[in-house]
Amino acid sequence: MNYFRKDVTIPFEQIIITVALYLFYCVMISSLIVGAWNQNWTRILVNIIIYLFLTFTFIPFIDFLVHDFLPHFDIIFFDITLPENNEAFRARLISGYVTVNAFAGITCLGYGAINLLREKRKINIDLKLFRDRAVGMKYTSHFLATIFIGKFGEMLINKVPKDKRAKRDIVQFLAYLLEVENPAKMNSLLEELDLLECFVRLLKMYYGEGSIGFDQQLDSKPCLDIPTGVLFFPLENCLKHAHISVDYPVRYKLLLNDQGLLVTCQNTWSPKQGLIKSGTGFALLHAKLDQLDYLSSVERSLEEDTFYVNMKLNFNEVK
Repeated sequence: MNYFRKDVTIPFEQIIITVALYLFYCVMISSLIVGAWNQNWTRILVNIIIYLFLTFTFIPFIDFLVHDFLPHFDIIFFDITLPENNEAFRARLISGYVTVNAFAGITCLGYGAINLLREKRKINIDLKLFRDRAVGMKYTSHFLATIFIGKFGEMLINKVPKDKRAKRDIVQFLAYLLEVENPAKMNSLLEELDLLECFVRLLKMYYGEGSIGFDQQLDSKPCLDIPTGVLFFPLENCLKHAHISVDYPVRYKLLLNDQGLLVTCQNTWSPKQGLIKSGTGFALLHAKLDQLDYLSSVERSLEEDTFYVNMKLNFNEVK
């Protein structure tokens, strides 16, 4: 832009140095902002400290360059025939630093917008991919057939939620469903808990926030591996044989300690005859539990109109 200013001739090396300084601070500040997105508080605090360091050392550093370092290379940014005006010099530097921060903010907004569009496009592609795979398998898979017999299944296949978290949950859950019926598949308990919470969020999204009473008490670190899907089967049975609504909530409780894992689920019984053979899901559950080296048990009971499922995994009792 300085080439269009006919009243002042600015040496080319000064233009290069000024542009380099602008770029350096713009890149540094942009990197600090982007590096703090979705990070833990330690990373955010470190980035804030680095930013404050850059801010408080900016004027002394530029002052050193202009008055001490660059003059040794015959690069003079000031008129030596005029008296020094430190206040005007610092005001000019502050104005430049504010401009750099504005550039960095615009850069970060552009970066975030591009990432958001890219992520949205990828989620939509993944959503279509896993929906197509699930539809292709639902007639041969018991678990998928159970999930898709009602309106909840239609939501997973047909509804396109606006919320990005809901889209992610659907993609994650559909991808997981395609692996559930593999009898030899094992996952860490921590991963299974994460997927269970994903399922619960989807159920609440469809049936209402108060439709699922989910409670977990982890008195031990969830570090063991368990068969895929064992935490889902009580809730899967609810989709097949239960009322699920705010008026008829499903209550699911999970207790973990050093001795084992206890899962209890209760729901209002409402069998849907003729949709899928009853008991097939529990047969698959027992087949999965038979893989374990430790004792396990599953008990079912029906008391009036309430159905109960109690499942125990006894980590310390070897078969």
